[in-house]
Amino acid sequence: MKMRRHRVFLICTVGLCVISFLHYYKALHYVSLLRELSAPYPNIKSFIMVTGFFWKEGTNPLSSVSPEEGPRLVHSKSRAGEKPEAPHPWKRPEDPQRRSSGTTEVHKGGLIASTNQKPDPQRDAAVNKPQPRHASTPDPLESLGDLHRRTHVLKDDRSPYFIRTKAGALCFRQGTEVAQPKDEMLKVRPSVAGLGKRTILQKPDESKTPVKSVEESGASRGKPKRGKRLVKCICRPGWHGPYCGVPTMVYHSNLPTKERLTPRETPRHVINAINVNHEFDLLHVRFRELIRAVDLFLVCESNFTAYGERRPLRFLHLLLNGTYDYVRHKILYVFLDHFPEGGRQDGWIADDYLRTFLTRDGMSRIAGSRSDDVFLINDADEIPAQEGVIFLKLFDGWTEPFAIHMRKSLYGFFWKQLGSLEVVSGCTVGMLRAVYDNDGIRLRRREYYTMPGFRKYENDTGHILVQWSIGSPFHFAGWHCSWCFTPEGIHFKLISAQNGDFPRWGDYEDKRDLNYIKDLIRTGGWFDGSVQEYPPSDPKEHMYAPKYMLDKYDHYRYLLENPYARQSNLGGA
Repeated sequence: MKMRRHRVFLICTVGLCVISFLHYYKALHYVSLLRELSAPYPNIKSFIMVTGFFWKEGTNPLSSVSPEEGPRLVHSKSRAGEKPEAPHPWKRPEDPQRRSSGTTEVHKGGLIASTNQKPDPQRDAAVNKPQPRHASTPDPLESLGDLHRRTHVLKDDRSPYFIRTKAGALCFRQGTEVAQPKDEMLKVRPSVAGLGKRTILQKPDESKTPVKSVEESGASRGKPKRGKRLVKCICRPGWHGPYCGVPTMVYHSNLPTKERLTPRETPRHVINAINVNHEFDLLHVRFRELIRAVDLFLVCESNFTAYGERRPLRFLHLLLNGTYDYVRHKILYVFLDHFPEGGRQDGWIADDYLRTFLTRDGMSRIAGSRSDDVFLINDADEIPAQEGVIFLKLFDGWTEPFAIHMRKSLYGFFWKQLGSLEVVSGCTVGMLRAVYDNDGIRLRRREYYTMPGFRKYENDTGHILVQWSIGSPFHFAGWHCSWCFTPEGIHFKLISAQNGDFPRWGDYEDKRDLNYIKDLIRTGGWFDGSVQEYPPSDPKEHMYAPKYMLDKYDHYRYLLENPYARQSNLGGA
């Protein structure tokens, strides 16, 4: 009898194990656990994420990311004394027509001076090409009209991203190598016309037939007379895969479905959401870097600082005077005209609400979006690389949500920090709605498998949600330039910072001194007196800075070279 009981117990145990394994088989199929563990540098974060499927622990596969990444701070008490309270900063402001003329004049004066750029009119005219500014420029609020209520209709991108080779292979245009004819290569002095010919690439495939794989396209042309003809794309350096459409930052990522990537017939729409304060130089860089990959930029601006004090609408002023005309057709302006209740006492309430309002107000005004479109949310000092975003736009088969590994730097790209900053930045529009409730801060700071709509979204779509990261600590997929302003811009950032990330250095008068700030930029030190160890960096190195900045080197020299190191060397000499 004992033997029979033991057998029954053993059979039940084995059956339970088999049922449990089958339940999670699909997740194991997507997450290549053995491949992760056998890799030269196993991704421990991915392993922790996989274990979360089984034991449902509250582990965080990605380290928490604060809005401003910097050295570890030594917490100390703020100086004594009462802070002047703004009169009910959480309430909605009065209508522009009811405002006093004195308030309007203050806003006018603030619009003329920019706090993060050098006062160099020639540089501004050469790069930004704004319309001439006049002293009588009206208050942007008076010219706002219904700009912050307009809707934007997304249209399909018909750009010829893929082309056909003579052999019939479907190749990504940007990543495919161009070869010369054999007869031209044999010539000692090839003609100019011969150098310009494309023999591998032909006209883009503009037919409306579904995109086929390389093997299918080769088979449709019939079998050759002698043997089987090899049909493939010849990839340029930095591009991989059978279609030459996988950039190095994705090829060396922890994406578990690299073998199942296929090009789309219709590119996804890409929506990039950002909050802007006074990061106007970096905003130009973002637009120039992503203008080909992003279909719509959601740009949110408030007439309150993160601390709860009123501020002029500088971005709106630049938008109306023609500064951003080159990308105006891709900008949807989001205006936050109130300060959240409790945000003055707890700065994280205000910080989170900025992204919540940006996402919900902006997404509600977009027409023509699809559930598989890409939603990408960044801070203004986080700039994704174009190649990674184009990959998300053009290929099926990647999982969600996704993070981005970014090159970290402080005060300028010359102070490169060790490692990379890994920030959860995007997902599909369908996941944003069903799992994150159209709240961008939930996407950035909360794990998807703790959200109530997680399981339902998986069941409805048939997709297993597996978080992954574009890039790696050694293959950057973007740039994070923290506190990258002139000394005047850093001063403005200090006094505008939210009341939650303590110590709040803007409360200390000596920390706001411009000479002190210049010395921090010179040495790479932090406000608590510490100095990091920085690895050597060179503007010629790969992924040093976005290409547009390097092309406009003189304009961005104060961010590409330490402007005060040269002065100290001259003084020492």
